[in-house]
Amino acid sequence: MRTRLGIIGLGDVAAAHLAAIPLVPAAELVSVCDIRSDLARSVADKWGVRGYSDPLALLADGGIDLAMVLTPASTHRAIVEAAAASRVDVFCEKPLAITLEDGAAMISACDASGVRLFQGLTYRYMPAIRKARELISSGALGRIQLMTEQMIGGHGLAGYRQWSQVHYPHGGPGGPGMSLIDHGFHLIDVFSWFLGSQPVQVTGKGQISGAPADSEYLIMTFPCGAIGHLLYNNATFSAGLPNEGMFSGGAGWTTDGSMTQAGSWTNEPGSISVYGTEGTLRIFHYCNSLFLNTGSGPRMVELQGRAPPGHFATQLEACLAAISDDLPPPVSGHDGMAALKTLLAAYRRS
Repeated sequence: MRTRLGIIGLGDVAAAHLAAIPLVPAAELVSVCDIRSDLARSVADKWGVRGYSDPLALLADGGIDLAMVLTPASTHRAIVEAAAASRVDVFCEKPLAITLEDGAAMISACDASGVRLFQGLTYRYMPAIRKARELISSGALGRIQLMTEQMIGGHGLAGYRQWSQVHYPHGGPGGPGMSLIDHGFHLIDVFSWFLGSQPVQVTGKGQISGAPADSEYLIMTFPCGAIGHLLYNNATFSAGLPNEGMFSGGAGWTTDGSMTQAGSWTNEPGSISVYGTEGTLRIFHYCNSLFLNTGSGPRMVELQGRAPPGHFATQLEACLAAISDDLPPPVSGHDGMAALKTLLAAYRRS
């Protein structure tokens, strides 16, 4: 039996989720919703499904097993609570919420209704990230000392664009697509996932929605002593040189928020570096490449699984397997809440 999906929110990220559905035989799209009624009608007609402009109408009509909430973060709480009241399992895109109060209320609503709350953290399903975690867990790198990622570039201040107030209300956390709250949320989660623990100390500075462009950073200290460091600025230009790039083995997002296609040359590909006492990793997560250096120079590590953006299908498979087998979510609202607590700790210290 296939799991019937209802997608709520047809913005940019919905394209990746929609493209994943035909790759997952257990998935069946039955309804879509967006407040832009013309868009909802167009997508519904293309897929041959029901279209709505009101999430409550989609939920009231029923016929779905999983509501996929892909709307701006500021709207997540109301829609997730409505889905929970309808006794429908819920998938919620990241970030879970923009306040701890909202995140806690979403988890409580789903728990009270006995429905699953899946958190969309797709980085956990990228082949390079999954293999990196396997190597770290096996001890191949020794004791982890430092994990870093930075996304610095863009088209200068003139080309800088923040997400609207609909996504992130002014005065709170916000910024562009590659900001700390939007992109960095993935890395906060991944660094904790790599080590199997949450940070014990956090400091940083995040972009305030509606405020002038600023650099962002986050420093996390983990129980084992490892440091996690994130550094972002999307209102400048790349300092990468042509010979520092690589051909991409997958499709993904660059520092300016644009998309690259598999097989294309990426001048400054996004990457994560992990440094241990016995080895290091360079993780090109979107390019679908991984390099291990244990003292004799870097060597490429073979990867298994779908290259980006196929990891959206891998994530969907994992969610549907949990529903089919009556298991807890592999990545839950509690995981999203943990990342949100770390993120907001940096804002309290800004």
